[in-house]
Amino acid sequence: MDRRAGGRMDVRRVAHFGEYCMHKGMACLWVLAGWLPAWFVDAQPAESASAPTRNGMFIVDVEPYSSAKPLSRKVARQLDGAALEWGIHENQVVFSFLGTRFVDFPLDRAARYGRKESLELPAGDYRVTGVGLEMTTSYTADLLVNRGAFVNEGVVTFRIEPGRTTSLVISPVIQRDTTMNIDFWMPTLMARVRTDGSETQAVALNVRSPASIAWPAYDGPLKRAVE
Repeated sequence: MDRRAGGRMDVRRVAHFGEYCMHKGMACLWVLAGWLPAWFVDAQPAESASAPTRNGMFIVDVEPYSSAKPLSRKVARQLDGAALEWGIHENQVVFSFLGTRFVDFPLDRAARYGRKESLELPAGDYRVTGVGLEMTTSYTADLLVNRGAFVNEGVVTFRIEPGRTTSLVISPVIQRDTTMNIDFWMPTLMARVRTDGSETQAVALNVRSPASIAWPAYDGPLKRAVE
């Protein structure tokens, strides 16, 4: 390798050769030999420390269903294959007994009884809304929804902490609802939040209460305009 007058090494060639050696994993030899000037070493991209995670783990834990009354074998088989429709968007979780024809929300997840689902969420505050449906004597789907549907808005809240796990535990209790001499087996979803071994008090997501908003009176973002 050429040197300039006075025994000084050509800086440009040092840099070019240094890049080649860095590529070949020889940078440590250059530093130990004192061949790389300080400005060259400082110019190399340092390995950045891994940034602390800003996400936490969210688990939807749907427990096996229980029933207020004995179930026939046929009903039990139907329930074993059934699933609860829910979705999450931004900071809202929605469980709905109405489909996307009526609900303007991505209900793209299905929770089976006795199963868990986990996903990573950004840290922050979240709220859970339930869209319930009471079966009534109705001859069209629109009339059924107008008479029996309601919204329980933000009835459960939880917080996702960075690097920690928060579970939304759902306990389904099957209830029989009869209309027009037809039995409907509807689950009451009792929800509680579990964090670090502690749990909140269970709240029903789909039971009508004085705070529920009847579907015809609800004008929030979950309501899809039906032509």
